This record gives sequence, C-alpha cells and structure tokens, in this order.
Amino acid sequence: MQETQEQKKLFSRDNQPGDKFNYARKLFHVVGLIIPVGYFFNLLDGISPFKFEQTTRSVIFWITGCVTVFFLIIEFLRFRFKFWQDAFVKVAGPMLKGKEHDKMHGSVPYILALCISVGFFPKEIAILSILFLTFGDPAAALVGGKFGTIRFYNGKSLQGTLGGMAGAFLAGLVFLLLLSIFNVASDYVLWDNHGIRLENWLVLIVGAIAALLIEFVSHEGFFDDNLTIPVGASLVMIGMHALFTGHSLVGYFYNFRSLVTPIH
Repeated sequence: MQETQEQKKLFSRDNQPGDKFNYARKLFHVVGLIIPVGYFFNLLDGISPFKFEQTTRSVIFWITGCVTVFFLIIEFLRFRFKFWQDAFVKVAGPMLKGKEHDKMHGSVPYILALCISVGFFPKEIAILSILFLTFGDPAAALVGGKFGTIRFYNGKSLQGTLGGMAGAFLAGLVFLLLLSIFNVASDYVLWDNHGIRLENWLVLIVGAIAALLIEFVSHEGFFDDNLTIPVGASLVMIGMHALFTGHSLVGYFYNFRSLVTPIH
C-alpha cells in the first residue's frame, strides 16, 4: 500500500521539524575521522610534549575526555539559563535535530564514544567501531529517507537498517583490506601467510550487523547511537574475537593507569 505524505512525515527517522538528512551533522562525523586516522598512524607521538606508553592513544583520550566535560558544562548551562540556550542554538542550530533544541545534543555522546573507544579498546576494534558510526549511521538515514517503506514502531525502516549495515560493513572492509594488503602487523588482518583469517571476517560481519541493530534500538539523549554504536559494536567484536581465538577477554582492554600516567 502506498504511503501518503502525512504517513511519510509521521514515520520519518527522527520525526522532528528540520530532521531531514542533515549534511552538516554528518560532515561533523566525517571530520571526526581525523581521530582514527591520527590514532592509527600515531601522529601525535612526535609532537606531544607528554610521553605515555602509547602517546597518541593517551593524548586523544585526554583531549576527548576534556572536550566531553566541556560539552557537559555547556549542556548544564543552556538548560538552566536562557541566554546560554539562545546563544547555543544560534551557533549550533544547523547541526541540531529538532528534538535537540531542548534535549542533549549528539556531540556529547559522540565525543565520549571516541574517548572510550580509543582509550580502552584495541586499536583496530576502536577504528572499526568509529567507521561503523561514521558511515553506517548516515547510510541508514539516507537509504531510509529515500527508500524506507517498511517502517517499525520507532519510525525507522527495514531498508534504512539494511543500508546502514551495508555502509558499516563496506567501510570496515576497506580498512581491514588495507591492513591486509600492506601486511600491517595486526591480529585483525583478513589474511596472512597462513591463509584466510576467517575469524576476522566473522568479526567484521557480526560487528557491522550489531552496530546497526544497536542503532535501531538506541534512544535520544546521553545514550543515543553516537555512543551506543561505537561502544556496543566494540564490545561485540571483542567478544567474538575472543570466542574464535580463545584469547582472554582481559587482554583486550587497555590498562587505565598506563593510559593516563605520563612516562617520567
């Protein structure tokens, strides 16, 4: 049965005024790729005045942690003082969903997700989870907005969810293919001298599917998909990799003391 224009409006992904595919918002996520690129190539190792066991990782953790605190302060102020709210909406208006004018905006959980993913998860897992968010979430919104006809209780569509899974998988596949082609020393390459690493293919596939299933059930506010996709997908991929390889789960998580304590 064909949907009327009113039904399409009612069942839009965000169901708020001005919440069509937000190119400015998605561009912000793409700019966020600076974090995983810098992290992968350890670009801060040579320029940071502070040295850690893994300098780039620790510096990114500190920076994103401080930015998260700063954003939380802004959120606190704008919900209590009209002047701050008016100024915030004026500056950040193009980036906001309609509902974020009076609720927490997605940058807070997004920066927090970068902090947690880079700080605590294996490098390749962290980068994969960020790629899932950066490419999977916009793909879901774009496909769902244009072709979404089978809608669920929360307004999201089957087509959008499948499109998001495809976007997440392809982004992750490109990353792992590059690791494999250039023989990067990694536990997550898709093949090595011993043959196909089936466990890593399965980790990629399951991770991409999990990322968009998590996006499907996520809610607005602090625990929206900007946080739940990277963190949730990372935990799923860690669990899958440990299951297939027999490694201890403890070994996947970075030591907090080494993360925050400079080397003297």
